[in-house]
Amino acid sequence: MSKNKPSLKKELGLKDLILFNIACVIGLSSLTQAAQFGWSSILLWLVAAICFLVPIALVVVELSKRVGGMGGFYAWTKSALGSKHAFIAAWSYWMSNLVWFPTVLFTIVYSSYFIYSDSVPEQDDSIIPTIIALLVLWFIVLLNIYGLKFAKWIQNVGAIALWLLLILITVSTLVYINKHEITTPTIKMLMPDLSDFGILPFFAAICFSFGGLELSSVMYAEIKNPAKNLTRSVLYSSFFILIFYILLTLILIVTNPDGNLDIVYGIAQTFHKIDLAISWPFLGSIGALLVTLSTVGLFSSWLTGSARLPFAIGLDNYLPSFLGKVHSKYKSPYWSLIVQAIIISILFILSKLGSQIQEAYSVLYDMSVILYFIPFLYIFISFIIHLKKNTSGISAFRFFEKLNSTAWICAVLGFTVIFLSIILALLPSNTIVNKGLFYIKTIGGSIAFIGIGLLFYYRKTI
Repeated sequence: MSKNKPSLKKELGLKDLILFNIACVIGLSSLTQAAQFGWSSILLWLVAAICFLVPIALVVVELSKRVGGMGGFYAWTKSALGSKHAFIAAWSYWMSNLVWFPTVLFTIVYSSYFIYSDSVPEQDDSIIPTIIALLVLWFIVLLNIYGLKFAKWIQNVGAIALWLLLILITVSTLVYINKHEITTPTIKMLMPDLSDFGILPFFAAICFSFGGLELSSVMYAEIKNPAKNLTRSVLYSSFFILIFYILLTLILIVTNPDGNLDIVYGIAQTFHKIDLAISWPFLGSIGALLVTLSTVGLFSSWLTGSARLPFAIGLDNYLPSFLGKVHSKYKSPYWSLIVQAIIISILFILSKLGSQIQEAYSVLYDMSVILYFIPFLYIFISFIIHLKKNTSGISAFRFFEKLNSTAWICAVLGFTVIFLSIILALLPSNTIVNKGLFYIKTIGGSIAFIGIGLLFYYRKTI
């Protein structure tokens, strides 16, 4: 990285980081998926927290303390395994997010329908939803160009909307329970059916609902007193995230015992269902508004954090160097933000076109799932390497130094979950007729994606 690297403004304090973590980790679609699985999902949330949330939280804090640096896990991997592996980790992460962003824009549009209705129209061929989604995208980008001082408020509002959503749905559900009989779960209902193979992909999905804590580390250069604030924010937000997931899953199971929930907009549906049952004026509309705001916050936090990766790679000249430029006035990575937004806009528009284009986009999305897992393998491997090297000689947690086995347990748990997730992502569902073609598309496509990135990498090194 250049010695005269451009500096970014330090705009994120402890409160901002906690809200950022909450906004980017909590995915409402994960909750509706868990509710469909029933009462046994509660125990699975707890097991997933032990197997993935706790390891990734501890590792993010530890490596941020030991290594730090712009780009977060890009810097950790670079110092542990070299620039090529760091590039692969960051490139895979960025590519997976680019393909995922359009689906979040769809969710924002669908959630907004429930503000004035109790359902989504069966068919909406108008161009208005597309225009609204693109306006949301470019408005967030514009605020980011002006600086995190302004842009951080979108994810802050999104996280606050999640708090308000939890309070509102909890209170209204208590009223609902008072007026309706609910099924009391038995011990058998609470225990997962380990003979059901379907529990494995569901458990992997539950674990990855905790993904996102690593994103705040990518913005290390923009955090005030990062060594202290990043540590505290990850630990505090992890506790709230777990409580939020478990409590809201319970609420969804109680109010939707048949499990009949749409994965995309099931929370908004539930608000309208409770509204109909207890006759609270505007409950459905207010709930849908909070869902929409929280989804915008989710989108904004990932959009903001992800843009720092091409910026960091651009500084090293493995991607075009203009991506590493900072705005002369606002001190923001403006080219990285603009290029990212252009790609997302194109993918979003393409995903709205004919069935053949939509099928092609679906293949891209399947590949993006695998690409998203790759950086986490690097994170846990880098964690062990830095502990063995005793990088910086300062550990965030004394038990890692005094009891070396705790570090290995942490790394093995996290690595195993990721490895299992990759295997499951490569298994075609029963609806896939041509399984050979599926393997070619997912495995071959993922390799091709990484290969395209390596062309950029070797362009500099040759």
